[in-house]
Amino acid sequence: MTSKNIFLAILIGAQLFLACPAKAEPESVTKSPARSFGVLQFLGPNTLADIATSVAPSVVNIDVSVTAAKMEPQAKEGQGPATGKARAKAYDRFYKYFGVVPPQGEPNSPPRGTGSGVILKPDGIILTSNHLVQSGDRIRVTLHDGRIFYATVLGHDSFSDLAVVKIQATDLPVAKFGSSQNLRPGDWVLAVGSPLGLDHTVTLGIVSALGRQAKGLDSFGARSGAVRFIQTDAAINPGNSGGPLVNLNGEVIGINTFIRGDAQNIGFAIPADVASEVATKLMRFQEIAHPFIGVVMDPDAKGSDSGVVIRSVSPKGPAAVGGLVAGDIILELNGKPVTSSEQVSDIVRTCAVGQSIPVKLKRSGEEKLLKVQVDQLPDDGGFE
Repeated sequence: MTSKNIFLAILIGAQLFLACPAKAEPESVTKSPARSFGVLQFLGPNTLADIATSVAPSVVNIDVSVTAAKMEPQAKEGQGPATGKARAKAYDRFYKYFGVVPPQGEPNSPPRGTGSGVILKPDGIILTSNHLVQSGDRIRVTLHDGRIFYATVLGHDSFSDLAVVKIQATDLPVAKFGSSQNLRPGDWVLAVGSPLGLDHTVTLGIVSALGRQAKGLDSFGARSGAVRFIQTDAAINPGNSGGPLVNLNGEVIGINTFIRGDAQNIGFAIPADVASEVATKLMRFQEIAHPFIGVVMDPDAKGSDSGVVIRSVSPKGPAAVGGLVAGDIILELNGKPVTSSEQVSDIVRTCAVGQSIPVKLKRSGEEKLLKVQVDQLPDDGGFE
């Protein structure tokens, strides 16, 4: 074969190689595994709507009013400035947890509040927010199907801000409760309720944070550490209070309770595990213990050693009776070292009312060991 023929053969072979498709990779080639997104991989165009549809029948709208018979005499008679004070006080009970100004009605009309609730039992037992129903004497419940009932309060707990009410109804759809223990920041959630009276409004967001305390948020007794809240950016407004925060399985994982009025989309919900425990006790007319020792701690001030500085002591409270004073540095509580106010709160919360616990502290450079008897948190709250 001449050199010219050899060159032509090589050229034709190269053209045939370029024209042929590449062979498939052998089966033994390792490929990157497909990423798993948990529940998100099953999200379709109707998923969120399906969740909302499944939850809606167990959510109710609650309207609360103070009748003229329960208003202060000055308010009933319309006697000048006193009426305004009485109305402001009553309105504050309904709206202070949301940090907004309530809508104004007639000058001497009874104050009203609007919220939400979750059906716990088919026979008409409903869980809602205590701050919604505690000051009213006329509680109207509107079901998802439009039926209206008037409710009575079975029990309430001001420190967890939960209440159980009862209507005379049967065969009601019941909410499905999940656990809040496995929640993570970033989990998708839906809030269902009646913001500003717009019943069965659905909003979408995520779990923003867990274990939030209400300290410094000008809230109810739970600021004492009775509840560690779920923070969410799902839109919550006045009227959502008492309604459910649900996961993508349609399970209630929290009860919406209040927002930061000076911010946007910073809302808080009571974890479902706490809500379920409190609701069960309220339905059984059992007392709910909230232990406290009667101190306010300074989260910023530190002594020469690790420990927690006491800012103030409740007069005649357990700590005062036990000999603790402002300026003491708590080193150990019930045998456990403490370096933060949160640790003190957690230890107190695990103690039984009436239990005597040792407190190791430092005062003026000298260590002391005192005893404090844990008591029930009073209604005014504000202390650990």
